[in-house]
Amino acid sequence: MPDYSRLIQLLIFVVTAILMLAPAIPIAVQVFIDRPLYSEGWVFTFANFGKLFGSEQLVSVLGTTAVFAVITVVIAQVGGVAAALLLGRTDLPGRQWIGGVLMWPLYLSHLIFGMGWAIMYGPSGFLTQWLARMLGGAPWNLYSLTGMGIVAGVSQIPLAYLYCLYGAVRSVDPALEHAARTVGARPLNVLARVTLPLMIPSIITSAALNLIIAVETLSIPLFLGGPARIETLSTFLYHQGIAASDPDHGLIAASSLLLVVLVAATLFVQRLLLQNSHRYETVKGKGSRPALLRLGSLKWPIVVIVALLAFFLVIVPVFGVVLRAFTTFLSPLVAPWTTLTLKNFNTLLASEAFVRAIRNTFFVSFFSASAGTILAVMVALLIQRSDFPFKRTLETLAYSPRVIPGLITGLGIFYATVIFAPLGWLRGSLWILVLAYVMATLPLALGAIQPAVIQISADLDKAARTVGANWFSSMRIVMVPLLRSAMLGSFVLLFIFHLKSYIIAIFLIVPGLEVMGVTMLSLWTNGDVGVTAAFATLQMVLIALFLVATRLVFRVKLYD
Repeated sequence: MPDYSRLIQLLIFVVTAILMLAPAIPIAVQVFIDRPLYSEGWVFTFANFGKLFGSEQLVSVLGTTAVFAVITVVIAQVGGVAAALLLGRTDLPGRQWIGGVLMWPLYLSHLIFGMGWAIMYGPSGFLTQWLARMLGGAPWNLYSLTGMGIVAGVSQIPLAYLYCLYGAVRSVDPALEHAARTVGARPLNVLARVTLPLMIPSIITSAALNLIIAVETLSIPLFLGGPARIETLSTFLYHQGIAASDPDHGLIAASSLLLVVLVAATLFVQRLLLQNSHRYETVKGKGSRPALLRLGSLKWPIVVIVALLAFFLVIVPVFGVVLRAFTTFLSPLVAPWTTLTLKNFNTLLASEAFVRAIRNTFFVSFFSASAGTILAVMVALLIQRSDFPFKRTLETLAYSPRVIPGLITGLGIFYATVIFAPLGWLRGSLWILVLAYVMATLPLALGAIQPAVIQISADLDKAARTVGANWFSSMRIVMVPLLRSAMLGSFVLLFIFHLKSYIIAIFLIVPGLEVMGVTMLSLWTNGDVGVTAAFATLQMVLIALFLVATRLVFRVKLYD
C-alpha cells in the first residue's frame, strides 16, 4: 500500500499557510495603493502613510490608546496576581466560590460586561443615580478614560489569574515557602518575597496578552468612551470602516498595519523578557505537594474585602444586565418590581432577524470550533511528531494570528474574498465567518492541543511504526484517541469563544449573516438597551448551560 504521509503533511502545511496568509496579504497591498482593492486602475503610492502619520487625530488616538492600555493592564495584573496568590496559596475561606465568580468575565464578552457596567455605574446607571441622590452628586464618571480602563481591566483579570495560578502558583516548590516560614516570615511576607518573584514569567506573559487585548478591544471604548468622544485605535478603525459612509480604505489599512506592528512589538518584548525564564524553575525531578499558607486572624478581613470587590465589580454588573432585560426601564426612583416585563424577550423572539442571529451564532460556533480543533490536532502532530522539513515554519505560521487582532483578520478576509475570485462564493455565506473564526483562533486551539501532544511519550507512535504503520496511520490509530480529552477541551474553549465573539465578524456581516454579538452591538449603539440586555441574558444562559452540560457529560472543566 503506497505511503501518502508526506503528501498529507504537505497538504496540512499548504492549507495552514493559505489560511494564515490570506487575510494579511490583501491588507499589506491595500496600504500601498491609492484606492480600494476592488476598484480598477489603482496605482502604488505611499500617500496612505502620509495621511496616517500626518493626522493630528491619530496622534491623539494613539496617546489615548496607550493610556487606556496601561490602566487596563495594571488593573488586570494587580487583580489577577493578587487573586492567584490568595486563592491558590492560602486557606482563604470560600476561595473556590470567589474564584468561580472571578471567572465570569472570561465566559462573557467585553460587550456584555461593558453593558452591565454602563447600566449600573454609568452616569444614568442605577447605582450612580441612587448614590447621587444621597450624596448630592455622582461619585464617579464611568464615561472617562479611567472608567474605561477600570472596566476593561476587571474584565481581563481572569486571564492574569489563570496564567499565574496554573503557570506558577500551583507549581511553586513548597520547600521554598516552608524555609521562609521556619525563619519567622509571616504568610503575606512569604507570598510577597518568595512566591511573587517566582511568578514573573507568568506575569510577563499574561501582561503581554492583556496589553494586546486592551489595544484591540472595541465594545468597552465604544460604549463608555463614545459619549465622551474618547477614541482609541479600535474605535477609530470602527468609525472609519463600518460607521463611515465613504470609508478611506487606504487609511484603514495603514492603521491596521500600525496595530499589527504594535502587537508584534509587544510579543517581541515579551520574548526578550522571557529569555532567561529557566531561572524561575522550582519544580525538578523530586515530587512535591504544595501546602496552603495559613492566614490566621487576617483571613476574615481579607475574605470580606475580596468578596466585596467580587460582588461590586463582577456580580453587580452581570445582575444589572439581567435586571434590565426584565424591566421596561431601570431607575432608583421606581421600584424595579413595578416595571417587570417580558416585552424585551417578546421583541427578541418575534424578530426573524434576531432569531436568525441566534441560529447563525450556533452554526458558526459549532463548525468553527470543530474545524479549528481538527486543524489544531493535525498541525500539532505535524510539528511535534514528524520529520517534516518545514515544521518550524508551520509553527510560526500557525501562531501568527496572535500578531493580527481579530478586527484586522475580519477586514483582511473581506479584502481576500473581493480580490481572489476562488473565494468569491464565500461572500454572503456563513462559511466566511467559520473560515474567519478558524483563522483567528488557531493559536487558542493549539494552546489546548500542543501541550497534550508533548506529554504523550513518542515511544507509543514509534512502536506503531515498527510494525509497519506509516506516519498518518500511527497518528490516527495511536495519537488521536489519546488526545480525545484535549480535543474536547479545545472544542469547548473555541465554542464558547465563538459564541460570545463579535469583533472578528464586524467587517464580514451582511443582511442574513447576523450573529448575536454584532446584533447586540448594533442594538446598543441605536439606544435599544432593553432588547440588548435580553439578548445578553439569553447568551449568558446559553453559555452557562453549555458549560454545565460539558462538565456533566464529558467531564470537561475550563477552570477547577
